Amino acid sequence: MRFNSHRRSFVGTTILAIFSSIALVMLVGTTIHVPWWTIGQHLLPEWGIRLLVGLAAVALSALAAAAALVAIGGLVVIHRDFCEERGVPYFPVRPRERIAGPMTLAIRRLLNSGAGLRPGEMVEVRSLPEILATLDERGCLDGWPCMPEMAAFCGHRFPVQLRGEKVWEYAQGSGMRRVRNAVLRQALRCDGQSHGGCQAACQLIWKEAWLKRPWTDSPGPLGAPRQLDLGAHTHVTVEGRLRYICQMTEIQRFSSQLHMRGLGHYWRDLRVGNVRLFPLLVALSVRLFNGIQYRLGGPKWPVLEPMNSDSSPHQNLGLQPGQMVRVKSKHAIEPTLNRNSRNRGLEFGVEQLFFCGGSYRIAASIDRILHEGTGELLLLKTPSILLEGVTGIGGIILNPLNEFYFWREIWLDPESTPAGVSPGGRASLPTTAISEVEASLAPSSEANFTKT
Repeated sequence: MRFNSHRRSFVGTTILAIFSSIALVMLVGTTIHVPWWTIGQHLLPEWGIRLLVGLAAVALSALAAAAALVAIGGLVVIHRDFCEERGVPYFPVRPRERIAGPMTLAIRRLLNSGAGLRPGEMVEVRSLPEILATLDERGCLDGWPCMPEMAAFCGHRFPVQLRGEKVWEYAQGSGMRRVRNAVLRQALRCDGQSHGGCQAACQLIWKEAWLKRPWTDSPGPLGAPRQLDLGAHTHVTVEGRLRYICQMTEIQRFSSQLHMRGLGHYWRDLRVGNVRLFPLLVALSVRLFNGIQYRLGGPKWPVLEPMNSDSSPHQNLGLQPGQMVRVKSKHAIEPTLNRNSRNRGLEFGVEQLFFCGGSYRIAASIDRILHEGTGELLLLKTPSILLEGVTGIGGIILNPLNEFYFWREIWLDPESTPAGVSPGGRASLPTTAISEVEASLAPSSEANFTKT
């Protein structure tokens, strides 16, 4: 087992945080139990001394709690780093959301009938005429597009997975953004049929106005039948080129900026049930640990050591949907990455390390996706692989969107080929809607569909 310099740094910071938290706890005890009011009576009245002692104890307790979180983050990071060294996956097996039981949901609705939907609550998608009545002339509600792919789910019931309180905006690099009155369900994904056959399988985001609680909500108010063609609002022509419009390309329209340094979004996630306390503490502790490492000039977790090169190797294994593959270890993937941690333009996201060493079934091989920044449909010369069940886990910001990670074949090892697996046909696309991209020559285009 290699004891690399970054691991020594992780261990050193963790030990420092442990001893700091112990020392601060002892100092809190000393501060509380020493009778300062008798020692300093000649300077301040007793109530003033007690007030100062109480404030000092609170401040020291806060510092001790922060040091303890850093120590916990260090232990988590060290565990993950050793898993990466051994090629063992460490993705969470329990859901990060807190699913409320039927009794809890019933009590909440009784106390506040207008309360927003929560994880685990059963909802029904309203009829298409009801949804159309909420939209403006662009087919949007509060800037949020209702896409034709969503119409197939009208009348269907499903449990809420998460509230869409925030999203991460990739294309323009604006980072975390605040959204309101929206929920998600992992199984409801866009099939791309009205967007040039895009294969990204993005998670659909539902405005609460498009949903209702079964057996309790009455149908939404309807006026005259709304004549609105949702398909007509999925694309525009810009300088003679076709550009598609979907929820992912319009994130900045229906969201507002959230500051990365703020902690309010963590409390909001906990309050609405998007995250349980333990995953929240893990995310916070790792974030604090990385912050201390940065301040001390040490490496932050995770540590990737790609090649010092602008090019990256390519491997075509002919992998097919239904086939079992094993994700290579971190050390086996590092030589496939250029100095920007990309392979032929596709970034290897840090959250993909959670799945290294695990065995998964191939869900799809994709070669066309929408560029979230421009809306252009890209035909990729180097296909990417989607793995069943391998979707976003939120990272240290607890992003609720469970988007698929995209994998290169060179990052995977085939395990077996089930009988009957054969290449699937792909529908042809209009040439005006396609921009053919060689990933190694256009990293900015493929980089935006990493979704990590």
